[in-house]
Amino acid sequence: MHRVPVELLTPGMQIGRSLYNQRGDVLLTSGSELDEAFIGSIRQRGYRFIYVMDGIADDVAPHGLISQRLRSATLRNLDAVFKAMVEATRPQRDQAAEEGAHVLTEILPVASGMAGVVERQIKRLEADAEQLLAEVFDAQIFEGVAALKSHDNYTFEHSVDVAFYGVMLGRKLALDGEYLKDLALGCLIHDIGKMYVDDQVLSKPGKLTQAEFKQVMRHTVLGFQVARQMPISSPRPAHVALQHHEYQSGRGYPNGLTGTNRLFRTPRERFNPSRIILLAELAAVADVCSALSSDRHQRAALPAADVLKQLRGLAGEHLNREAVEAFGSMVEVFPVGVHVHFGSGKYRGSYGVVVSCTPGESNRPVIRLLFDANGLPLPDGMEVDLRKLPDDADLTAVPEAGVSVEEYARRLTLAQSA
Repeated sequence: MHRVPVELLTPGMQIGRSLYNQRGDVLLTSGSELDEAFIGSIRQRGYRFIYVMDGIADDVAPHGLISQRLRSATLRNLDAVFKAMVEATRPQRDQAAEEGAHVLTEILPVASGMAGVVERQIKRLEADAEQLLAEVFDAQIFEGVAALKSHDNYTFEHSVDVAFYGVMLGRKLALDGEYLKDLALGCLIHDIGKMYVDDQVLSKPGKLTQAEFKQVMRHTVLGFQVARQMPISSPRPAHVALQHHEYQSGRGYPNGLTGTNRLFRTPRERFNPSRIILLAELAAVADVCSALSSDRHQRAALPAADVLKQLRGLAGEHLNREAVEAFGSMVEVFPVGVHVHFGSGKYRGSYGVVVSCTPGESNRPVIRLLFDANGLPLPDGMEVDLRKLPDDADLTAVPEAGVSVEEYARRLTLAQSA
C-alpha cells in the first residue's frame, strides 16, 4: 500500500490504513472499498493523502507509530478531556464575550462541580500514557509513519504522535519511569490551550497577522493555566504545555527562557527559573518532528531524511542540539513502505518501495523496484538489497510514487494495466 493524493481517489480502491475522527471513532476501516460518497467525505474533511491498496505493492505496509487500539482510545480520551475543560471554563468565556473580549486571556479556577468530571477523564488519559510507555519499551528505533491528519482531528492526532516521539527520545536518554510518564502526559496535553484559539486562525493556510499570532501564542499560557487545575500530581506536564515553544536562544515564547544546548545540567541549572526544563526541550523536538512529518495546508509531509535535515538546521538556535542528535540516532531514514528514487548507479532513474531495513544500516534498505527510468512498470518481485551494492545509489525518499499528481496518475494507469 502507499499514499495517494486525494485528487486521484477512485471508486473501487481499498483503504490501506484506517481513518479516525478527533473522538477516536473509526471513519473508514482498513480494507473498506471507496465509493463516491466516501471519497467526497475524505476530501471535505481536508485530507491531502490517504493510504490505499490499488495494485502497487499492496503487501508492503508501513508501520504505525502505535497500535490502532491505543491511538483510538487516546484520541477519544483527549477529546473528552478537552470537552470537559471547555465546559468547565464556559462561564469565563461567556463573561469575556459579554465584556467584548474576542479571546480568553486568563483561565480562572474552574467550578468545583466540574472537578469530578475532569478527574475521571484525566485518569483515563494517564492510563493511556502508561500504555504508550509499554508499547515503545522494546523499540530501539522508530520506523513508523505519522498518523494521517485531517483539518478536524489535527490537534489530537498531532498530540498522540508528539507523545510517541517524546517518549522514544526520553527512553533513549534513560529517563526514569516517572519522568517518562510526565513527558508522555505533557506531550498529550501540550496543545490543550489551543481549544481557546479561534479555529479559523489555527487552520489559516497563509501567513498570520500580528494579532492572530498573538492569539496563537496565548495557547501556551492558557494551556498551562488549564493543566495546573487538572488532578495531576506532578507539575511537569503543565510546564511542558507552557514551555514547548521556548527557544534555546531565548527568542521563543511566552517567557523568553533559554537553554544550554546540553542534556546534562547541574542542580543549579535545573532549578534556574530562566532555563527551559528538559522535558519541554524534548517535547519541542517531538513537536517539530510531528509537524514536519504531517500533511499541512501548504505542503505534503516531508520524508524522514528531510525531517532530520530540518531538525538539525533548527538545533542550537531553536532546539536543544544534543536532544536533536539523540533523536536523529533513532530515526529510520528509509522506513518500510516509503517510496524511493535512485539518483545514480545501475538503477538510476528508477523508483521503488522499501520492503525491509536493518537497524544501523538505514541508508541501505531492501527495495522492490516498481518503475524504470522511463516510468514503465517493472516485473513483480524484483528486489535490490543495497547492502550488496558498492554505493548507496544516491537514494532519495519521495512522498509518493512520482513527482507530481499527473506523473503519478500516468504510472498508476500503466501499473494497473500491466
